[in-house]
Amino acid sequence: GPKRLPEVARTAGRWMGQLRRFISEVKQDLDREIHTEDLAELRKLKQELSDTRHLMENTSGELLQGFSEINSASKIPTIHSNETPEPAAMETPAPLTPPKRLRAKPSKKSQSGKKHGGTRKSRRR
Repeated sequence: GPKRLPEVARTAGRWMGQLRRFISEVKQDLDREIHTEDLAELRKLKQELSDTRHLMENTSGELLQGFSEINSASKIPTIHSNETPEPAAMETPAPLTPPKRLRAKPSKKSQSGKKHGGTRKSRRR
């Protein structure tokens, strides 16, 4: 009856409180696990990026070294400021020019200024 109603409400409130605490603990555990997995994945990605960066640095260093070896081994004449360059070294290719546009040849009528059969004077006669 009505006398036991406050006791039942207190008991139900305790169970609800315990249920809410249990749910919040489960959420916190899941969040920690997800956070731990995300951190592990981020650490893995960071290591992969670091390895890639080191590989790129080593490769670019090797390329630069190869280019410097090629430049030193090639027979490209160098001109110093106090030397006069040889004529062969001074030659430069002719600049490229765009092709000229082709125009249609004007007809005889447009060359003589005649339109539609002659001049005005000849039409009046």
